[in-house]
Amino acid sequence: MNRRGFIILFGTRSMIGNDAVPAVRTHCPSCGRETDIVGKTYRQWFTLFFIPVFPISGRTRFSQCANCGAQFQMPADQLQSRVTQSQQEQSQRSIAMYNSLRNSPANSVTLNDLMQLYAGMGEFDQAVGAAGQFPDALNNSEQCMTTLGRVYLAQNKHAEAIQWFDAAIARNDALGEAHFHKAIAHLTSTPPEYAQAVSSARAARANGFPGADELLREAEGKARNV
Repeated sequence: MNRRGFIILFGTRSMIGNDAVPAVRTHCPSCGRETDIVGKTYRQWFTLFFIPVFPISGRTRFSQCANCGAQFQMPADQLQSRVTQSQQEQSQRSIAMYNSLRNSPANSVTLNDLMQLYAGMGEFDQAVGAAGQFPDALNNSEQCMTTLGRVYLAQNKHAEAIQWFDAAIARNDALGEAHFHKAIAHLTSTPPEYAQAVSSARAARANGFPGADELLREAEGKARNV
């Protein structure tokens, strides 16, 4: 007599749902854009034949950026509060740096830090304005020139970016960072300038800048396909 049996398939799975709290509008700590941060929840469920039967853990709240998809292990409203606090602290730091520059207008280190701080806050016009207000600090530092070029590049102002990368390279041809971002500017300009991008990427690689090999391969590949 043949006996027939069957296999019971069971296991667990995580299920994600929307939090009841409305989305908040703030700057995402990951991508830096002002966007909606959406509240989410997840919990573990016992499954039978892959069908959720009952929960086996409590509900955990987290949040997710609607723009880049980054997830944060805290509710959306709590994340907004932390971002706001961080922005206030950064604003206070920028004011202190600006006042310091007014007392020492040729301090290139402080100007570079201030431009980077403004850029990190997404306040690119403020970074450009600071560079214009303290020309002695800017023109005495190839690092400041490179940072200003990166600010312009973030604004998609490629001609201005390349101008400042060239100024930095004129002061220090071994500055791989300037060569690297100049290559990116040529790659992303309209129309792209592939030959110039290849040349700049090679200079960045020669000076040991991280990521230059990958950038060079990308530039050469696009140049061949023109």
